[in-house]
Amino acid sequence: MNPFAVLVFIVCAVGTLPTHAQQTMTVNPKDIQISGYRHKELPASLLRRIKATTDTFEVVDGISYEKAVDLYKRDLDPEGNLVLWEEMVKGYKSFCASRCKAQEERMDVYRLLLLRSMFDDQESLKRANLKALKPSEAMAVVKLYRLPPKPIDVVKGQ
Repeated sequence: MNPFAVLVFIVCAVGTLPTHAQQTMTVNPKDIQISGYRHKELPASLLRRIKATTDTFEVVDGISYEKAVDLYKRDLDPEGNLVLWEEMVKGYKSFCASRCKAQEERMDVYRLLLLRSMFDDQESLKRANLKALKPSEAMAVVKLYRLPPKPIDVVKGQ
C-alpha cells in the first residue's frame, strides 16, 4: 500500500497537545502509527461517499473500499476528511476526463491533488516530484482543488 496515501487517513494515537501548543510541522509518514478505532460503524450515506472515492482512486493508490472504511473508522473526523477526498475526486476527474492513460500521469495528478489538500499551490508544486506532467499542466491540476489547505491532524500520544 502507498504510505503517502495512507498518511492522509492516519491519526497517530501517541497524547494530545494542548490547543495553544499546536503547530504545523512536517512528519515522515514512516514515523506515524495508525490509531485505534474511534467509530464502531459509519453511516450508510458516508459509506456510499467513501465508495465513490475508492472507485476513482483505487487504481492509483491501491486503497480498497474495505481498507478505506477501516481507516475512516479510525479518523477523528471522517466526514471532514471525506470532503477533502471528494474535492480531490472532482479535480482528478476533471483533469483526467480525456487523458491520464499512463499510471505515471495518474499518479502525478493524484499526488498534486493530495499535496494541494494540505499545502498552498506553490508548496504543492515544489513537493510534487513530477514524473509525467509538465509544470503548466501541474499548475492546472492544483488550481482544480478549490478548498483551503488543511494539514493532516496528527495527535501525539503518551
